[in-house]
Amino acid sequence: MITLPHHCEFLSDAWLQETKNFLEREVAVRKDRLTGSFSVSERFGDAPPHMKFADNVAAWRMRFDGETVSVSRDFDDRVDQIVEGDYQAALTAAQCVGILAPGATEAMLRDVAAMFGKDAIRVKGKLEDGQAREIMALLHDHMGRRTVENPDLAHRAARQGLSGKIREMEEQGFTILEHAIAPEFADEVRAATLRALLPHQSVSMNWMLYHGREFERLVQNPLLMTLIDASLGRGAVIASLSSIKRGPGPGFIPMHTDYAHVPEPYPEFALTGVGVWALEDWRVESGPTWLVPGSHKMRRPPRPGEGHNGAVPIEMPKGSVVFFTHGVWHWQGDRTEPGDRITLHMHFNRGILRSLEPKKVDVQMLHRNAPRLGEMLGEDDWFDKMSASGRDHVRFAYMQQLLAFNEQQKKQILAGAA
Repeated sequence: MITLPHHCEFLSDAWLQETKNFLEREVAVRKDRLTGSFSVSERFGDAPPHMKFADNVAAWRMRFDGETVSVSRDFDDRVDQIVEGDYQAALTAAQCVGILAPGATEAMLRDVAAMFGKDAIRVKGKLEDGQAREIMALLHDHMGRRTVENPDLAHRAARQGLSGKIREMEEQGFTILEHAIAPEFADEVRAATLRALLPHQSVSMNWMLYHGREFERLVQNPLLMTLIDASLGRGAVIASLSSIKRGPGPGFIPMHTDYAHVPEPYPEFALTGVGVWALEDWRVESGPTWLVPGSHKMRRPPRPGEGHNGAVPIEMPKGSVVFFTHGVWHWQGDRTEPGDRITLHMHFNRGILRSLEPKKVDVQMLHRNAPRLGEMLGEDDWFDKMSASGRDHVRFAYMQQLLAFNEQQKKQILAGAA
């Protein structure tokens, strides 16, 4: 697989070379402050086959001997710190940026454990030198800004336990990912949402991506990203990220689809989709969204009075997300329990469509996140980048190859081969 020149796949040759370059620069600057040698080695199993690692095991090792840094593609258990586990889990951790912030490393490991299990990443040993620890943390962030998602959709979905969910999406038009984030993170997102809503005295707001790092992290949730890649293809962009605060009362949104200005019949493939996050437990009494399974196959909106008999309420625990394509019929249920329900609605478009919200790319936001956020903001495609001499051929070729590989792997999933 190719990547854009400033990106690389986790533990690829390009990743290893950039790691070596960074470590050499940092050690040269800090050599007088380092108290001696230090070394780290990592090994992760079940790497994607296209990486062509022996036995699909990806490994690397770095060592500073007091004078020079060496980096190699081998595993060495005679080092100060060993990190082992699953490749996809390690990739998820590797794409977290900002781990020098207080509590950031703990939050990263918590989120990875919520998705892959507590033993998906195992750390043994410790770097005693504070300067050495800081160098490795800075390396983590430096590479996190450059490390792309595993492009092998079939491999990724299998490791995340989502192959069946993707097939369910095709059949039903929606699927639920229970406990997609840790409950603690759900509480953090809920609090951040209320902080954003309060100054405006509003029960809803768009542009939520720009109201806190919690939303930047949430929109890149790897499990949701896999569903989006399967439904909308790679290069899907954020259409809208909105919040809703709802108290008790009858549902006021009738049965509808989210396809605005799309003529009948709708396309056979999905143009757009939405992930709705539960920041509290959802029960029937909570006034959840009701969906009509399989209604996307009708390829039209519901007629007046149609569809209610087949609708099902979306009940799910806090930290879960329901993802459905915009052709699915749905409506808002009555809320009969006290208190407010806070939800985040993350709408996505295929990369060939424009966003609903005005494009607003903050360079600092891109700097503190993995490349996936830039992809969702349209930074990796060739739209809006044409000059008098023509299109951006590098980005065009990159996205074309990525889309083709993604569709090839999706066919494997739907055939039950992954």
